Amino acid sequence: MRNKVSKYIAGGKPEGWFWLIAITLLAMTDPDQSGHFSLCLFRHLGIDFCPGCGLGHGIALLFRGRLIDSFHAHPLALPAVVILLRRSYQLLFVRKIKTNQK
Repeated sequence: MRNKVSKYIAGGKPEGWFWLIAITLLAMTDPDQSGHFSLCLFRHLGIDFCPGCGLGHGIALLFRGRLIDSFHAHPLALPAVVILLRRSYQLLFVRKIKTNQK
């Protein structure tokens, strides 16, 4: 059984791993902590509003069960997680069947 699972995982595309790692890292961040390092250009320019940061905070809040706060941080946090998890699943675990067309 383990051999079959590792076969599917090893054959996955790097994009699938990228999204899983990104969602995991966002889920582990603390959205209430303000003093963390950021690559956000808006934050370094002193602009408070950034849709990307809002999405990241929304995803972090979503994994903490704070659904209302997550929606207020960014309304698309829940759909983004669902879409990215589905995409990762497709890339890593769904085996594509090739058909011979003439």
